[in-house]
Amino acid sequence: MPTPRKDQKQIAQRYAGNLRYFRKLNPFRRSRILLMLGCLLLAVGLALIYIQSIKTSRRAQLFSSSGGISREHFRFGQDCQKCHDPAVKIDLQNPAVMNASLDAKCEACHTRHTFHQVEVVENLSCLDCHHEHLGTGPMQPVADSNCLSCHGNAAVMAASAQKGLQFRAGDFHVKSKNDLLVYFQPPRPAMGYTQVFQSFEKDHPDFQIQRENLTDPNTLKFNHKSHLTGKDIPLVDGHKLDCAYCHQPDSQGAYMQPISFAKNCQACHVLQIDPTLPDFQIPHPTSVSEANSVRDFILTLPTQYATYAADKMGMKDATQVAAFVSDHMSAIRQRTREGTDLIQEVFYTDKRKINPGDGTPPAAGERALFPGCAHCHEVKTSAANEPVVTPPVLPDRWYVHAEFSHATHSTMKCEDCHGQVLQSVKSSDIYLPNKASCVACHSAKGGVVSTCATCHGYHNPAPGPNVASALSLRN
Repeated sequence: MPTPRKDQKQIAQRYAGNLRYFRKLNPFRRSRILLMLGCLLLAVGLALIYIQSIKTSRRAQLFSSSGGISREHFRFGQDCQKCHDPAVKIDLQNPAVMNASLDAKCEACHTRHTFHQVEVVENLSCLDCHHEHLGTGPMQPVADSNCLSCHGNAAVMAASAQKGLQFRAGDFHVKSKNDLLVYFQPPRPAMGYTQVFQSFEKDHPDFQIQRENLTDPNTLKFNHKSHLTGKDIPLVDGHKLDCAYCHQPDSQGAYMQPISFAKNCQACHVLQIDPTLPDFQIPHPTSVSEANSVRDFILTLPTQYATYAADKMGMKDATQVAAFVSDHMSAIRQRTREGTDLIQEVFYTDKRKINPGDGTPPAAGERALFPGCAHCHEVKTSAANEPVVTPPVLPDRWYVHAEFSHATHSTMKCEDCHGQVLQSVKSSDIYLPNKASCVACHSAKGGVVSTCATCHGYHNPAPGPNVASALSLRN
């Protein structure tokens, strides 16, 4: 063992009078501290680089990832060029070119979709909301954060309202998805409805129909209360009328089928014009092209009787047919002085009670059993002094920007959401579920999901014909 050069006493004398020696940095200790600080700064820098890479990795993954493809696009798994243009270079610092290329590929297949409403401040890329190569299951739904980037930002919504001032009200609503689908057309608020919110349950605004007390402009006269609770309504197939008699779900169970006269009304509202012939009835128009069919039927009444005698009663002899026509026309003339009076009576009468059409001969002096077009319809007079029935327009969709499925609500009763309709006496009443009734289930307390995508989609369908050309009369 080597002998120490200095003993303990000699070492202690070195620090005599300098008890703070440990605070003095020698070159070795200084280097050690600088090394520790350098390592710490290096670790922080690497962490920041990693975080930044996480932010851009999703976008890079969209162009270069070989991860699983969602089942919606699974058939393209071996054909990358179906979505990706090999001529477009990956540039994460300037993604506009890449986004435009991929968006064009999306729109090549999704041709019926357009971007958001016309007043949107800035359209987003498909990539901003829809993410691929994240697994082979269903594509992940659009996150609420995507929607709230605008609808939760007061400045963006204010700019959107300002931009919207230059558009007409009709520009904001899809009028029709196809020739047989009619949307209710709510008015456009003067400044746009720009309330910001963070969740459906807490601060989502009330639905516009209830918020602005909107009414149904349809001219068809209808009274829900009398049809569902009235004592004078006859039984149909031995049963009282209920909601399901008229409102029947479509093949997918999501929405209700259109109401028509032939399917929903004719069982009670017979158009019988001759008390002795229950099945001799005035035709009900089924389209705009048939709007004059009622007037033509009245003006050609002798011919209609002759056709009825031959087709329904099997009369072959011309003399017999002529006698049949003469007898029934005489009875018609006893009730009206001239044919033009019959036209007035058919179109404008609105107070006669409906006869169920059992063929029972009427009491002496009683007029036709048909209650008149004006009983259910608005009837005006044209410049040519002819009666014109205003075509009824019954909306297929009431919430313009929301999706709904009755099938997913099949465990509920109609009155759970439409209970007030039992007291409705005006056809202008709109008794649809309000936000409060929806929140009862679609909330943390109710336990049903309530994301933006639950009821809304970002895209508009491709605009279709306007309501008038889409469907003026529905039978």
